[in-house]
Amino acid sequence: DNELIDEWDEIWPTLNLRRHAKNAKKLIRMINQAKQLSYKSTPVYMYGYRVPRNHNEAMELDRLNKNDKWSKSEELEVKQLMEYHTFKDHGHRSKNKAPDGYKRITLHMVYAVKHDGRHKSLIVAGGHLTDAPVESVYSGV
Repeated sequence: DNELIDEWDEIWPTLNLRRHAKNAKKLIRMINQAKQLSYKSTPVYMYGYRVPRNHNEAMELDRLNKNDKWSKSEELEVKQLMEYHTFKDHGHRSKNKAPDGYKRITLHMVYAVKHDGRHKSLIVAGGHLTDAPVESVYSGV
């Protein structure tokens, strides 16, 4: 163990790592939970720009930076999807249900900064919610 547990015990004695190391599965689970928490709360940067994780954070970054780069990129993405007639608006989900043969899926924005500083927003559908078409499933060997 290269005495790492002793070293960490000196840094954070409240974790009681020596006690938890006896139960390796529990220790691995605790480590993975800590990683997940840090990944979710740590800001993401691309090419020196902070990248939002959701719409609210994007609007907050626009307000803090005193610009409208993220809101413009969202508007552009929505405008392009409407030009391509990608979606049919059937109203709010509380008043209407999905037409027969269709399934409601969730959408969310994914944000990125390009190498030239452009801010990009993409609307992504939750494809894991749809059924896989039986006739077009391919598995490479």
